[in-house]
Amino acid sequence: MVDDVSDQTAENRLEPNQPVTLADLRELGVLHWYLPPTGNYPAKAVPWEPKEGIQDKELAKIRDSRGYNYADIITCSEECLPDYHNKLKAFFEEHIHSDEEVRYILKGSGYFDVRDRKDRWIRIQLSAGDLIVLPEGIYHRFTMDSKNFTQAMRLFKGVPVWTPINRPADSHLSRERYLQNFQALEEEQGLRSEIVSCLRTFFTQGWCLGSSGAVASKVFASMSAPALVTPSGVPKEQLETEDLFLVASTGELLKVPTKVSKISDSNAVFQAIFKQRTDVTAVTHIHSVASVLAADKQEVLRVQAQEMIKGLGVPGDGELIVPIIENKATEPELVPEMTSVLQKYPTAPAVLVRDHGAYVFGKNLRQAKIATECLGFILELEMKRRGRREAVEAPTVVLLDIEGTTTPISFVKDKLFPYAASAVASWVETAGDDLIEVAKDYEKQCQQDKVPFNAATPKEEVLRLTKEWIAADRKVPALKDLQGKLWKFGYEKGELKGEMFEDTPDAMAEWVAAGRRVAIFSSGSREAQHLIFKYTEKGDLTGFISAYFDPKSAQASKQESKAYAEIALSLGIEPSEGLFCTDVLGEAQAADQAGWKTVLLTRPGNAPLPAQHGFREANSLLEVLSRKRVRRNGS
Repeated sequence: MVDDVSDQTAENRLEPNQPVTLADLRELGVLHWYLPPTGNYPAKAVPWEPKEGIQDKELAKIRDSRGYNYADIITCSEECLPDYHNKLKAFFEEHIHSDEEVRYILKGSGYFDVRDRKDRWIRIQLSAGDLIVLPEGIYHRFTMDSKNFTQAMRLFKGVPVWTPINRPADSHLSRERYLQNFQALEEEQGLRSEIVSCLRTFFTQGWCLGSSGAVASKVFASMSAPALVTPSGVPKEQLETEDLFLVASTGELLKVPTKVSKISDSNAVFQAIFKQRTDVTAVTHIHSVASVLAADKQEVLRVQAQEMIKGLGVPGDGELIVPIIENKATEPELVPEMTSVLQKYPTAPAVLVRDHGAYVFGKNLRQAKIATECLGFILELEMKRRGRREAVEAPTVVLLDIEGTTTPISFVKDKLFPYAASAVASWVETAGDDLIEVAKDYEKQCQQDKVPFNAATPKEEVLRLTKEWIAADRKVPALKDLQGKLWKFGYEKGELKGEMFEDTPDAMAEWVAAGRRVAIFSSGSREAQHLIFKYTEKGDLTGFISAYFDPKSAQASKQESKAYAEIALSLGIEPSEGLFCTDVLGEAQAADQAGWKTVLLTRPGNAPLPAQHGFREANSLLEVLSRKRVRRNGS
């Protein structure tokens, strides 16, 4: 409309006219409904109870959804409004209010003028049936038209305050709130497109089927910034940018779509997350099969040694921790437990809801989308691994660790290592050519360690380093090869006898009788492995064993997955056909990543295992192929 107004009751159109759409008004926070009046309302009533007095059903729905609990009816005319002309002048002064201004025109007509983002006036003509909501803090004014008659219902939240705050009011808190909520139009429009694109991607992944799934994202990074929130009941592949709600940090609906009437049920959870986690400005909510299966029994999902945890802000050598809460009948009922679990795990990048789905967090929508996709990958991988671990089919090969699995740790630490440390002194004096080979291997290891090795005194160097490495429990190939030579001497002289758990010989015999192969994978050299099973207190067990592997032959350490891939290749099997038994979690994780079934042995003297590791456990080798007797930890 024109800026210079001589007659405020005239249309005052620009020439040529510049029409404004309802969508343009919504961008300014101005809401409109058209509801032909059906109720029989009095000419004047101050105040009255809208719960009882509003007969129109659609108007009652709006009243309830927006929380209006006060109403009155005002009639503006020379006959009904005292001091009519001065009141009109006051109405036409540019001003703001500290609350919404709501008018439902019952009879007659008039104009509301509002300022746009460029501070230009927009004139809005209202007549019977028009319901308009002006947001707190918007500059506006009201005037009658040439008919000089308007009867309107005024709706309000709480105790009504009609006091205008005339311009200039830019430093007023209500004006600052308005600018914060509605001035970031460019950012808001871009974010709307991002949200729609994000959810369509999630739909193609199968995470938002039906009309499930939701997103909330703040327009900019601030605790008080408004957030865009998805609607309820809209299939995510059909979602449009104009379908999103704009919600103030107080929970008030600032912009309401015209095509949909209900905000996502997840909104209460989103607002609770934003309140609890000030570092989070975007939250996704998905319903994937993997997110449901991953939360079946445990209280917390823990994932280590997985590259994709980086996408959730966890270092590659760290641990992903995703807490799990119980599902409820409605999503708002999740709020207390969601708040509690975020207090307990203040840096958690996501929360799983049992038998429901996942809420995933990000410092912006892009990061939340990346985190959701990475979590989706991790959960699917965990489920595939769990499926392998739960497979009923028996393996064709059982691969055994030695220390803590077939043999007590005490035998290795208290007998084998001390024997090697004491025997090396006499061995270096009589070793001859063997000493030359061992010295070369030791020198090579020292080069890798970037420490000196005096090749001029090989006896002294081998003796010194052997004792140092044994004391430090180093598992380098050079030391393991020498220990094998030393132990061979002790076994052959009868000074050493391999100790086995009672169940080890029986389990091996049972597996071989059933047509399975038994193999060994230990840090010790293959020669040392052969010796410990040949000279045991239970007799010679080597007849049960078809292959021996050490890190050198496996071409990797026991905590690297490629070692287990190489062993499977050497044995001529698929990794899924093998079962690896160990007492070390890192080894179990490496074998699991390579595709092997895995069981952790809990033996006397073994180090305690961390909680919620997710692998099966057994006390005895006789249990590892019996699904009924093997326990699962943390799943």
